[in-house]
Amino acid sequence: MHAALIIITLLSAEPSITQFELLKTFRDEFVAITPGEGRYPAEVTMGRSEGGQASERPIHRVRLALPFAIARYEVTQNLWESVMGSNPSRWKGPRNSCENFSYDEAQQFCRQVTTLMRSVQLVQLNQLVRLPTEAEWEYAARAGTTSVYSFGDDPRKLDEYGWHTGNAAGNDPPVGAKKPNPWGLHDMHGYLWEWCADAWHDDYQGSPVDATAWNQGGDALRRVLRGGSWKDKPEQLTSSFRRAADKSTRDDAVGLRCVLAKE
Repeated sequence: MHAALIIITLLSAEPSITQFELLKTFRDEFVAITPGEGRYPAEVTMGRSEGGQASERPIHRVRLALPFAIARYEVTQNLWESVMGSNPSRWKGPRNSCENFSYDEAQQFCRQVTTLMRSVQLVQLNQLVRLPTEAEWEYAARAGTTSVYSFGDDPRKLDEYGWHTGNAAGNDPPVGAKKPNPWGLHDMHGYLWEWCADAWHDDYQGSPVDATAWNQGGDALRRVLRGGSWKDKPEQLTSSFRRAADKSTRDDAVGLRCVLAKE
């Protein structure tokens, strides 16, 4: 009887997902963007002139000169665990967004996943996975729009596109459960805050106009978070809302969306 149970268990077990398959899925889920071609504008207007916070001003134009790819989804828990060896998330699920890691740990993940993907020739040797700059993030979140959200100005439509404090209770969702933005990116409004590469500055005075990470001046011990989370109200899930967090912050509402680009 014991042997029969073992056989049944073995026959019913699902095959494991290999690290290579996880890495390949991760690579295949990037959305390639070439600013200035097709539906991708060469510039983005960052910030918000009416409403919003002082940190979202002054509104300003930023030009993106180089192509890049941005992940369709936030980094999932099964990928993080495969790369880093453990899963720090509070809310478990293999295809749920990974959360509860610091800025430096997010950077470490990017370095390690780059090394792994290069080693199995999933990316070129001159490509790397990294955090998005704040300008890249807002450019991708807006997806060519100038409205408060990528789907318009009406927060009543937010339930269709994102997890926030009004609809997240009792849910433990996988990535991509809500509608994407016009460029096919999911969970840009809500689910988890997303680390960006930039140091925190209280406003946009003197910010770069070329979409590079803004790491001169400001507060290097705090970093930019974007997108809002399941803990936040709709006004914090806009395309322009910014938040500062200590680099050491580990929170079950903070995660990561990666960029793939040339060095």
